Amino acid sequence: MTRRLVLLSIFVSFFIVLGFVFVYSAGLSMEARLPYTSATDFLLKQLIAFWLGIIAAIIVILMKAERHFKNAFYIYYPAIIGLLAVVLFSSSRGGSHRWIDFGFMTLQVSEFAKIILILVLARYLAIIKEKEKTVINVLLLPLLIAAPIIGLTFLEPDLSTSGLMLIITFVMLFIGGLKFRHVLFLLFIIALIAVLAFQQGWIQDYQLERITSFFSSEGGEIQDQIDYSLMAISNGDLAGTGIGLGIVKYYIPVSYSDFIFATIGEELGLIGLILLLIAYLGFLRILIIIALKLKNDMQGKYYILGFGFYVAIQASINIAVNLGLFPPTGLTLPFISYGGSSLLSLMFGLGLVLSIIFGQEKDLYER
Repeated sequence: MTRRLVLLSIFVSFFIVLGFVFVYSAGLSMEARLPYTSATDFLLKQLIAFWLGIIAAIIVILMKAERHFKNAFYIYYPAIIGLLAVVLFSSSRGGSHRWIDFGFMTLQVSEFAKIILILVLARYLAIIKEKEKTVINVLLLPLLIAAPIIGLTFLEPDLSTSGLMLIITFVMLFIGGLKFRHVLFLLFIIALIAVLAFQQGWIQDYQLERITSFFSSEGGEIQDQIDYSLMAISNGDLAGTGIGLGIVKYYIPVSYSDFIFATIGEELGLIGLILLLIAYLGFLRILIIIALKLKNDMQGKYYILGFGFYVAIQASINIAVNLGLFPPTGLTLPFISYGGSSLLSLMFGLGLVLSIIFGQEKDLYER
């Protein structure tokens, strides 16, 4: 188990260091584009979020994992209240209400809600593990648990994050023993919701523009972002231009966030991107192995698997966007992209993983 923890630490450290380097590098493009903007400020804010995340992770680790699960629903309700406060009272940015502004910092509640959703579903699925599998207890009830978090995130509006939450819920239910007939029923519900969303105008104009521009041959700002992303990756060739020496990143509006993968590709080349993909796959593999070695802690197993797949799925979507395989979503590259709430919530989620491992170490098989 020690070897696996070391590997997990290596992968996370790799992501974090890579993030610091390329948040600063991409920040140089913003520095050149906008007055009074400093790449150092981008890096400093990311460093602060990281150290706050370290503190949060340590606090979580020091508390027993069982305590987190027993209190899961006590955390769940404040998350719903926080999301509701964002929808009703937060100021708008680009037509969306996603952040709570504390003056000295802003907090994106939906980032933490993703972790809490995984925690609550893991707790629920462990409770019903030995019960008879029915449509009600393995599908409808967990969907009702997830619905307030997903629905309020959708109302911000944040289509991409709410969609990711729905995928996470689906994965958690599948891990918990969802049967094929239940899968078909769930897909029917998702298709019905999607049709209603378009018919009733629940999808915002800018969200529709992202989708239609992606499939349109006429281009536009959205297509330009993808074109520059592909150009940056192509410019990186095999070994890259060198850290900080990328040129195309200066033309990508959010090279420090949504398109940081393209920035990495330009400056580290194909070799760097392959190493990054291997690291994400290795991260997921280690968490799967650790989870499957848990003998008597089903809720811990479900949480670790859910967290691992959450990181992997979000990374896959971000990478697909950067490669022009998916419309721009606004989903960032986990542990790497600029964003204090994202990094802080991921460190909190990782702390829960480590709390489970340390608390159940006596129940783990040694290879």
